[in-house]
Amino acid sequence: MGERELLMIPGPTNVDPAVLRALSKPTLSHTDPEFVKIFKESLNNLKKVFMTHNEAFVIAGSGTLALEMAIANIIEPGDKILNTVSGFFGQYFVEISKAHGALPKVLEAPWGKSIKPDQVKNALKEGDYKAVTVTHVETSTGVTNPIKEIGEIVKEYSNAFYIVDAVCSLGGMEVRVDDWNIDVCASGSQKCIGVPPGLALLSVSDEVLKFLEKRKSPVKFWYGDFRNWLPVMRDPSRYFATPPVNMIYALSEALKVVLGEGLEERFRRHHILAEAFRAAMDALNLKLVADREYVADTVTAVYYPKNIEDNAFRSEMRRRGIVVASTLGPLKGKGFRVGHMGNVSQNDIMSTIAAIEATLRNMGYQFNYGAGLTAAQEKILSLQQ
Repeated sequence: MGERELLMIPGPTNVDPAVLRALSKPTLSHTDPEFVKIFKESLNNLKKVFMTHNEAFVIAGSGTLALEMAIANIIEPGDKILNTVSGFFGQYFVEISKAHGALPKVLEAPWGKSIKPDQVKNALKEGDYKAVTVTHVETSTGVTNPIKEIGEIVKEYSNAFYIVDAVCSLGGMEVRVDDWNIDVCASGSQKCIGVPPGLALLSVSDEVLKFLEKRKSPVKFWYGDFRNWLPVMRDPSRYFATPPVNMIYALSEALKVVLGEGLEERFRRHHILAEAFRAAMDALNLKLVADREYVADTVTAVYYPKNIEDNAFRSEMRRRGIVVASTLGPLKGKGFRVGHMGNVSQNDIMSTIAAIEATLRNMGYQFNYGAGLTAAQEKILSLQQ
């Protein structure tokens, strides 16, 4: 299908043409007043998306860089950290914590289940932790962890810093950094924000910045030390390392798209389309990986019915012009994942459901053909009223 492929994976997501055009603009010097203006405006708009008055950081790198910066700046060798894990990407915080000398206590939920606030409360009562980490949307399972409620628990029962991975939620689901007591919120450019991969996005509280001034040991990550970047984020005419000029053009345009739609309306769109996709999967008798109580509005993981082979399914979907992702870890080969975030439209969802139906029928799966599309349309109509 070439350039007509519809990217329905959990990131990178489809990029708005206006954002692509911004990428192609001539590269300015990173000290050019026009670029400094664009960068500063982008940082201010990013704060609005994070719903925070805290400092925002935009660094060349991926969401994984944002996760490591969060840990590296807070953790000192020997610190205890509570890492909550509900899938493949929650484990990243564990590995990063170990790499920076922490002593992790892993609080794990089965794949498809969420971390419960009471579990966090009980763990905090048993130990004195420097930080608590939570993955908002576990991309591998389509589970949403209750970061608001967990943030309340962390504030009430500890003095720990609260670190949230919002890579698969920022700009698509509600993330209220200030209201939810989040000290470091880490994300990336290529999912709900709708920019190509390449930018680590963070918000960092004043409490973290104050702590950095009295750390007993240096941050073991020179490029990722918040103190090296803070002067630049406050005044983009300053220099630490050359920023990715054209990517910041793209971010600037994408944030205007996000804020132009309105955050509440954007969250509502994501929810309606996610509910429509889930209704379609129910109509096709396909089981979701995520517990229904904590499903995400940005990504859904679906188990295959019997006798459906993973590579064959995804290859035929691609021939139909739709790219979906495989499942990960212990679920590898057992299902597929669909990302419904960023610039995704009702037409995109309906096209994806139609391709899933056609592919499954062609592979011998028996179901009421058209049931998924009908269920999705009915769900959209009911939620838009």
